[in-house]
Amino acid sequence: MPIDIRTILVPIDFSPNAEAVLEWAAHLAEEHACPLVLLHAYHLPVDFQQLEGAYLPPDFWTQVKSDAAANLERHAELLRARGLRVETILREGYPASVIEEEAQTRNVDLIVIGTRGHTGLKHLLLGSVAERVVQKAPCAVLTVKSPDPT
Repeated sequence: MPIDIRTILVPIDFSPNAEAVLEWAAHLAEEHACPLVLLHAYHLPVDFQQLEGAYLPPDFWTQVKSDAAANLERHAELLRARGLRVETILREGYPASVIEEEAQTRNVDLIVIGTRGHTGLKHLLLGSVAERVVQKAPCAVLTVKSPDPT
């Protein structure tokens, strides 16, 4: 049974693992002659929002959005240079929820997402966006593990 992939959603967080995620996604897009949708979701962690007296400069979100848009476009241009069709989406919100919503809205066939591989207390405290996406996504999900730093 052939696998028909027409659109690939690629959530990226600009971490060092993003390069590996993009390489996997690009390879699959070339293989299936389909477009990539690069997505970056930004949000202020709840812990920070609840800090009493926390101060954010007036242009904080403008700068966050501007920096993220530039970073997202830089990644997109590298993929376009390979001859790939690439769309970019920048959204504010909890990443796992934004990823699920975009996958549903755009009727994507595959999500390619990175995972950091946190375990124990760090996993418990930080949670896992990739884990939630795997559980809730309306389509297939390929997780790309962070390269071992050794």
